[in-house]
Amino acid sequence: MIKFGSGSYSVRESEGLNPQSLTFPVRTISCTVTFLDNTERRFEIERHAKGQILLNMVFDHLELVEKDYFGLQYISALETSQTGVKKWLDPTKSIRKQLFYPPYQLHFRLKFYVSDPSKLMEEYTRYHVFLQLKKDLLEGRLICPENSVAMLASYAVQSEFGDYSEEEHGTSYLNEFKFIPEQSTALVKNVIDLHKLRKGQSPAEAEFNFLKHAKDLDLYGIDLYPAKESNGTMIGIGVSNSGVVLVRCSRRESIYPWSAIMKLSFKKKLFSIHMRTIKSDNTEEDMMITFNIQNPESCKALWKSCIEHHTFFRLIAPPIPPPKSFFSIGSRFRYSDAGALSAEILVFTDPV
Repeated sequence: MIKFGSGSYSVRESEGLNPQSLTFPVRTISCTVTFLDNTERRFEIERHAKGQILLNMVFDHLELVEKDYFGLQYISALETSQTGVKKWLDPTKSIRKQLFYPPYQLHFRLKFYVSDPSKLMEEYTRYHVFLQLKKDLLEGRLICPENSVAMLASYAVQSEFGDYSEEEHGTSYLNEFKFIPEQSTALVKNVIDLHKLRKGQSPAEAEFNFLKHAKDLDLYGIDLYPAKESNGTMIGIGVSNSGVVLVRCSRRESIYPWSAIMKLSFKKKLFSIHMRTIKSDNTEEDMMITFNIQNPESCKALWKSCIEHHTFFRLIAPPIPPPKSFFSIGSRFRYSDAGALSAEILVFTDPV
């Protein structure tokens, strides 16, 4: 009589493999970062990694010391529009929960423009600010008079080419260079004439002078959002190191300094600034100004930019080596969009 029992055969053990020691590859995602010099690099990171992991890899790649001023930006596609809202990668949140789906493409950018970049400690930091401002000019974010463009461009050319030489450069060496979106031949000629005057300046000196003049431009360092006033007039609302700025016809019209702002709030497309001002009779007066922003996502991005700029420029003490804590892991502060962040007398109201 044939008996049927049971049996097993361990293929792994017969090959000398211990199942407990086996490791399986961790699933990763590929993030492509475009740098300010237009080079690209691909970073492989664990699929559930938070933004800080990618930021650390980028900073390590650049060997950047003064990291706090920079960040990674991506474009968030709106469901109701073909245009996208530019957002900053939140270091405290999962990358996949921010970019949602591949390709994961980000841009390394200057996030916080200090009032005088020529006073930054590291020459390498100043170089990246210089690259950012050149890009701001080229992409139409830093709009200024043509004579200012020519002056800045002449410093950029000196940094790139060194001293002008008739034999080496002639008159056509800048034909392929673009400084602003729409430039004339007269502008290029002016740049060449000014380049001749920069003789003897090293690249670092030329970049230093570029920064020294760029910081005085009306739109320097302004994170600008299209908006409408209550009467329907188009205006730009910008965020800077000193407060909330109103821009009309590419000129800075007025500024609401952080010290005068009591609260910033938004609801859908409406963005409100609550202020306390001093009248001529030395009495205080509370007032509120409301603007209609392009879309709800842009409105929230503006509100968040205000929080981050106020936090960075008003609430952060000068860097002193602190003990390890939430506010000291790789940066002087961390902000996560989890509600209102209040300090001083300024309150940020999120209706969600």
